[in-house]
Amino acid sequence: MIDFTIFRADMKISKSRVIKYLKEHYWLLILIAIFIFSFALDIFVLTRYSLSYGIDGAFYDIQVRNILQHGFPMSNDPPLAYYLLTPFVFLSGNSFLGVKIGMALMGSLLVFPAYLLTECYSREKVGGSKIPALLSAFMVTVNVNYFALLGDFLQNLIGILLLSVFLYFAVMWFADIKDWRKYGVLTVLFLCLNLLTHIYTGAVAVTLFFSLLIFSIVFKTYKTRKLPFFDLKILGILSVLVGIFFVILFLSYPVMYTKFGTVISSINSSTTQTGGTAIGMSSPVSGVIFLSFPYLLGIAAALIILYRGLKEKITTIIPSQMSKTIFNNSTLNETVPPRNKTILSKMNKNTLLAWVYISLAVLIVVLVMIPASDYQSRFLLMAFLPVGLLVPLGLKFLETEFLARYSHKTLITILVGGVALIFAFSCFYTASESFNNLEPTITSQQYNELLEIKASFANVTDENMVIVASDFQNKYWVEYVLGDMGSGNNVTVVENVQGVQENYQNSTIYVISALSNQTSSSQSSGKLSGTNPVGAAGSSLDENYSLSFLLPYGPPILPNSLDLIPSFSSRSQTTKNPTQMDNQPGGMTNSTNRPPGNMTSVTGGTAGNMPSNITGNMQPPGNMTNGTNQPLGQGNSQGAGSNDQARQIVDSLTSSGTTVFSGNYFQIIKIKL
Repeated sequence: MIDFTIFRADMKISKSRVIKYLKEHYWLLILIAIFIFSFALDIFVLTRYSLSYGIDGAFYDIQVRNILQHGFPMSNDPPLAYYLLTPFVFLSGNSFLGVKIGMALMGSLLVFPAYLLTECYSREKVGGSKIPALLSAFMVTVNVNYFALLGDFLQNLIGILLLSVFLYFAVMWFADIKDWRKYGVLTVLFLCLNLLTHIYTGAVAVTLFFSLLIFSIVFKTYKTRKLPFFDLKILGILSVLVGIFFVILFLSYPVMYTKFGTVISSINSSTTQTGGTAIGMSSPVSGVIFLSFPYLLGIAAALIILYRGLKEKITTIIPSQMSKTIFNNSTLNETVPPRNKTILSKMNKNTLLAWVYISLAVLIVVLVMIPASDYQSRFLLMAFLPVGLLVPLGLKFLETEFLARYSHKTLITILVGGVALIFAFSCFYTASESFNNLEPTITSQQYNELLEIKASFANVTDENMVIVASDFQNKYWVEYVLGDMGSGNNVTVVENVQGVQENYQNSTIYVISALSNQTSSSQSSGKLSGTNPVGAAGSSLDENYSLSFLLPYGPPILPNSLDLIPSFSSRSQTTKNPTQMDNQPGGMTNSTNRPPGNMTSVTGGTAGNMPSNITGNMQPPGNMTNGTNQPLGQGNSQGAGSNDQARQIVDSLTSSGTTVFSGNYFQIIKIKL
C-alpha cells in the first residue's frame, strides 16, 4: 500500500524535511493539483446557470429540503446520496448551489481511488513512473461521460465514486484475505454504501465482489489442491449478509424492487426482441468507445497480466507462523509446506486487479449491448470508469515491459509522459464540447413565473390540493416551487391524472401546463425551453461524438479521418430516453405520510434563495375567471410522457375547467372530476 505518511512521531518537523519529502513525493502534489483542477472545472460548468441542471432538475433539491425539514427524503430511493448532499446545502444556505458544490467535490474525489487502483499494478524489480496512475486520476474526472452524469444522474456518479473505492479495498483484501479486520471491513462497508446509494452501481458492486471472491476460491483450490476454508466461510457469511441487506432494502425502499424488476424484464425481453444493436443509444459517446486502440490495449494488458498470474504459484501461510514470517507481495514463487490442515494463501494483487478490471469491462459491455433495454444509455455512461482504469493500465504495462528489457529509463519515461499528455488533452477537449449542453431544463424566467404562481396562492390556507404536472421536464420544478405554497395546505404533485379522483378525494385538483410560446422565448434567450424533447435539455445525451481509433476520447486526428471509428448505432432506438427511467413518480411518493405541503423554505424567502420578481398575470383562486378552455394539444406538453388515452382525459377535463393563472410560460386550470 502507498505510504502517505509525511512525518514520524520520533522526528522533529522542519522546513528541510518538508521540502525533501515533497521533492521525493512530487506525484502527490500533481495528484492534489488534478483534484483541484477537476473540482474547479466542475464548479465552473455547474455554476454557469443558477438553477439545478438536468432532466431531474429540482429532484435532489426536493429531497435535501425534506431532510432539512423532517429528517428524511421524500423519495423511496436509497437515501445515502441525499444525506451526503445535505451538509453542503445547509452550509451554503442555497439548495441549488449546495448540491452543485457537493457533487463537484464528490465527483473530484474519484482521482484518489483511480490513482491507487492503477498503482496496485507492479512488476518485480521494475519500478516504473507514477505517470499512468496520474493519467488515470485525470481521465476518470475529465471526460464527456463524467460530465453527462454530473449534469443528469447525480446518484449514479456518487455510486461510481463509492464503487471505485470499494474495488481498491477489495483488491487489497483478497491479496491477503486474512487481513479482514482492516481491508475486509472496509470492503464490506463500501459494498453496503453502494447499495444505499443506487440500485445500479450497487448491483455492479455486488456482482464484482462475488466474481472476485469466487475467482479467488477457485484459483486457490486449483493451485494448492486444498479447499480454502477461510475463503469459503467468507463466501457463506457475506452471501447471507448481502441477501439480508437486499431484503431490508427492498422492504424499506420499494422503488428498488420496481427498478430491479424493470432491468430484469429488459434483460429477459432481449431474448425475444431482435432490434438493432443498442450501442450508441442516446449517449455523448457511442459504444464504439470500447473499440479504441488505447482501450483494447488495456484489455490486452489485463489479459496478459491475468495469464501470468494464473501460471504463478501462490504463497501458502501456516496460521501459527504468520507472525514470524514476512512475505513480499510480489514474490509468489515460494511455498511453505503445510504442517496442518488449515492454510491461508496470499495472492498477487496484479492477478486480482486484472480479473476485476476484465470483469468490470465485460459486465458494462454486456449491459450496454442488451437489445430492447431502456437502461443501455445509463450503463454506457458508466463506461468512463473502465476506460479511465484500463487505458492507464495498458500504458503502465507497456512502460514496465520496456523498462524490464531496456536500460533507457529516461527516454521511456518521456515517451510515456508524452502519450499521457495526449490522452489527457483528448479527454479534456471532448469533454469541453459538451459543456454548452449542460444546463437546466427551464429558464430563470420560467422559474420566476412558478414563483409568481406560488405567490398567487398565498392566501389559500388549509386546503388539500393536487397538482397534475404531466410535462416530465417541469414536474420536479413544479413540485419544488409549488409543493409548499400557501399556509397549512397539503399539496401533492402527480404526473398522471388517472387515479387522482380515487386516491385524492375531497381535494382541489389543478392542472399545470407549459405554454407553447415558451419555446421561441427561451430560444431567444439562449437557453433550452421546457417544451424541448426529453433529453435534449440539461445534458449531452442526444449528441454522439466522432471518436478516433488512436485516442481514448477525442475526434479523428489523421488526414481524411482515417482513424475514425465507424458507428454502428441505431437511431431508431432513441424513441425512449433513459432519463425518464430513474426518478419516476413512484419513487416520489411521500413514504413518511407527512404532507409535503407543510414544507417551508429552509433559508427563508423564496425557494433556493432565488429572487421572486412577483409581477404579472396573477389571478388568485378567489378571483377565478369563469371561462371555457380549449383542449390542450401536444404543443403544450400536457401529454408529455403519457399515452394518448391519458392525454385525451386531460384535454377533456381542462376544456371544462377554470383558468386560475395564465402567464407567459405556464397555465393553471382548476378542474372537477
